[in-house]
Amino acid sequence: MQTTFDVFDDDTGRPIGAMEQTARSIINDYREKHPDDNPIQAGLLQALLSLAQNIDRQNEKGREISRNMAQWLATLDKLAELYPEVQQADDDVEAVWNGLKD
Repeated sequence: MQTTFDVFDDDTGRPIGAMEQTARSIINDYREKHPDDNPIQAGLLQALLSLAQNIDRQNEKGREISRNMAQWLATLDKLAELYPEVQQADDDVEAVWNGLKD
C-alpha cells in the first residue's frame, strides 16, 4: 500500500486558472461566514469549484463556456438562498419612514 505525502494538495503540479482562484476565494469566504456543516452547502461549494475548473479548461482550449457559466451563476444563486442577507435601512431612511424626518 502506497502512502501519500501531506504536502501535496489536489492542485499540486497544475496551474490554477482565474475562475478557480475566484471560486476558492468565494468558498473560503463562504465557509468563514457559514461554518456549519450543511451537506447541501458542501455540495454547492464543490459544484462551484468543479464548474470553475471546467470553465478554466474550456477557456484554455478556446471552447464556449456559456452553459458552465449559466450553471456557475445558478449555483451562486442557490448558495445565496441558503443564507439570505437581511436588508436593513440606514438611520435616515428609517427616520423618514417613521415620520421623524421630512
